[in-house]
Amino acid sequence: MRNDSEFPDILSQIYHSLSAPRRCHVIQLLSEKTDDTLTVRTLASEIAAIEIGVEPYQATGAPYQNVYNALSQTHLPTLADTGIIIYEANRKIVAPGPLFDVTALVIDSNKSIYNHLGGDSSLRSVGNEEGSTTD
Repeated sequence: MRNDSEFPDILSQIYHSLSAPRRCHVIQLLSEKTDDTLTVRTLASEIAAIEIGVEPYQATGAPYQNVYNALSQTHLPTLADTGIIIYEANRKIVAPGPLFDVTALVIDSNKSIYNHLGGDSSLRSVGNEEGSTTD
């Protein structure tokens, strides 16, 4: 059992891990699925579809490959290192980790606060300054 003195560090790690939209999408997609695991292919298709505004089966080519590579090389290892997910790189599968539920709760809470504030458009620009990327 973790003690209260570890809470600020854990929370900081969670927020750092959620600093990229694609990582948030991974958590949201995992929480929506009834399966225990998702493949990196499925995640890449779903996230590319969200980013380009198409159905997952239409998310192919460069947009899909970009997301797939970013997930495999950066985002999934980051989430796994924090304990949010379990990423089996050799099998290319992802499952919820020990901090998954609390991280999903953090996302839901922040989404509720954002919606309560009326989806303030000034908040949308935070993290989307010129020069930032979706990776």
